[in-house]
Amino acid sequence: MAQAQGLGQVLRYVDELRDFIIELYRGFIPIKALAPENGGDGEWDRANYLLGVVRRYFNSVRVIEAPDPRARNGSRPNIVALINGNDDSKTLWVIAHMDTVPEGDRSLWSVEPYQATVKGDLIYGRGVEDNGHGIVAGVAVGKVLHDLAVKPPINYGLILASDEEVGSRYGIKYILEEERGLIKPSDLVIVPDAGSKDGSMIEVAEKGILWLRVTVTGRQGHASMPASALNAHRLGMMLALKIDETLHSVFNAEDPMFTPSSSTFEPTRVDKNVDNINTIPGRHTVYFDCRVLPRYSLDEVLASVNKVAKEFCSKYSCGFSIEVVNRDDPSPPTDPNSEVIQRLGKAIKIVKGVEARYMGIGGGTYAKYIRAMGIPAAVWMTASDTAHMPDEHININDVLSDVKVILASILM
Repeated sequence: MAQAQGLGQVLRYVDELRDFIIELYRGFIPIKALAPENGGDGEWDRANYLLGVVRRYFNSVRVIEAPDPRARNGSRPNIVALINGNDDSKTLWVIAHMDTVPEGDRSLWSVEPYQATVKGDLIYGRGVEDNGHGIVAGVAVGKVLHDLAVKPPINYGLILASDEEVGSRYGIKYILEEERGLIKPSDLVIVPDAGSKDGSMIEVAEKGILWLRVTVTGRQGHASMPASALNAHRLGMMLALKIDETLHSVFNAEDPMFTPSSSTFEPTRVDKNVDNINTIPGRHTVYFDCRVLPRYSLDEVLASVNKVAKEFCSKYSCGFSIEVVNRDDPSPPTDPNSEVIQRLGKAIKIVKGVEARYMGIGGGTYAKYIRAMGIPAAVWMTASDTAHMPDEHININDVLSDVKVILASILM
């Protein structure tokens, strides 16, 4: 148990880190870290920069490489860093991810996406929130402990992992499979990858995630002779609307624990079909992003989609296929009475003066894989809620505050 005066001194020191935080963002945000599925070559360039920073402040630093021939160096890097505590049988882990999504439509940005542009207390750039916020907070906690020569009561661990945005196969999933004893049931795990603007929300549950590829096949033909063709584009749009309507109607329960409180089913990407305007396409492909309340099984959702598609294509004489692009079944929620939740809630009260709220979200984080192992995990940060958006940004004061909360969780 840290003395109150000692904790106060530690938290006051955090206020001196503003310039450090800005420079850290300016160092790694320009280094793209995109998965091969998103047109990139992985996270190695960004990881090498962050390794140079992390090695200054942690007692031990190593890299766990997940083989991936598509990526630079043939692998995806996962950084594991540790500061030794008085009790080395328990570790408080902060787990963040290095990869980002692409910037999207460049014309919608008012700043350069791959720079850390500072405007007052705000820093703009792709990945500054998702998950740069977690990276910077996690590194800054290590810097504070190092600079003040504080040996914490328990170990402090930082994992900067890869591949969160496209399924986590080469990130936390790989780490947990390869090193099963790295994170122990007695450890405390904080994943700073979702939260609320006042920092009061602790996420303790996540919806199931199902990404679907829906393809309709017809007959290609000349646009002036539609009777000789079967327009897969038209039929694909009709089927997508039918699937959308059915899913929202059948899986319509609400759970106030979650935000949003209902399951969500969103048609998103559409694949390119023909190159020219005067050809009727014979194939149309649309994707659905489904975030499903735990009360429903993902098998139920998949069966419903297949049933709608089968009946539709029987009526309109078209072919179809339903493919699962990504699937994450929900894990058991974290008990609000678990040690990590209670510690974090007390720290939030000390630093921010607000009471913690326990909620579920539709977004997916690394926490689901930790929970699947029976280890409690808290997803928490003070969020600007701009992830994946143009002009993604964070407030520097929020990052500083979150560093204090994590430190208080370790030292109290």
